[in-house]
Amino acid sequence: MPSRRSSCLSVLLLDPRRHRSNRYLLSIAETPEISLIGCARDLTQAYNLTEHEHPDLVLLSEEVTRLGNFPMYAAMLAALEVDCIVIAAGPRAAPGPYAVTNDPEIDRAGGMGPFLAARCGLRPRARLPEPESGPADGWKTVVIGASTGGVEALIRVLSDYPETGPPTLIVQHISANFLPGLAQRLDRHCAATVRPAGLTDVLAPGLVLLAPGNDRHLSLISPGRRCRLSPGAPVSGHRPSVDVLFHSAAALGSAAVGVLLTGMGRDGAEGLAAMRRAGSWTIGQDEASSTVYGMPRAAFDIGAVAQQLPISRVGSALLSAAAQTTERSRHG
Repeated sequence: MPSRRSSCLSVLLLDPRRHRSNRYLLSIAETPEISLIGCARDLTQAYNLTEHEHPDLVLLSEEVTRLGNFPMYAAMLAALEVDCIVIAAGPRAAPGPYAVTNDPEIDRAGGMGPFLAARCGLRPRARLPEPESGPADGWKTVVIGASTGGVEALIRVLSDYPETGPPTLIVQHISANFLPGLAQRLDRHCAATVRPAGLTDVLAPGLVLLAPGNDRHLSLISPGRRCRLSPGAPVSGHRPSVDVLFHSAAALGSAAVGVLLTGMGRDGAEGLAAMRRAGSWTIGQDEASSTVYGMPRAAFDIGAVAQQLPISRVGSALLSAAAQTTERSRHG
């Protein structure tokens, strides 16, 4: 594969195995030099994403190359001059004229993100200076996802926030036309400041940031002091995607709290699971208080929810979990 010297690499991942692909997605989210277009689970999804988004690179699992319709997809990659790396099951070479890697090689590089940056010759972006104090000043970082019924749920949760509450990022599935009004409405019900996220925003106590519009994903830049807005195809059927935000927050480990509220579908379930595996505290809204018990149910069913609560108790619970000091934390 030829060396790449641009400042950013757009990547599409094609992998039917969720656990493995989530590991790759988390590492990619921590690498600012890489822009994730999406994660396809089958060749049909990969074909559509490649055709419409034209990534620089496609990562695909070796088993995909053995499918009967793979030659058609390979022909598209060749026609569009899209590079491809096959993730082999072992140290052997995969069939076809493709660059090959495997999990041990990726692990030695420090994960999929660092592996791609080194393999493709990416230059690290110049980082903005970090604020001297941490992002929380006594608080962990909170990330919240919501969809159908989420507006009222968010009002209930944020009404419990103190003026200098935990730094918080929110993805709410909503039309871009209603986003400014939603931010104003939430701000009226919250003692902290609520507004749409900007490109250079620094997380701080008393600041709640909403994913702006429907054209970019919202995520955290490790070590979690700044937010990132990045283009890309929908993930888990949405842009912005709760899964993208939660996967990036998993890099903070125990310094993050994830909350998944009412909503249709399963966006956020896999990301919340990644957060819990990384040591974050996770909260899911219960069925009785959810307008649609879809997203929280999907998360609960895969063991991603550490604490399931009615919406009336979510605000106080997340504040307790987000307290940095043992004295202030009651979540256990």
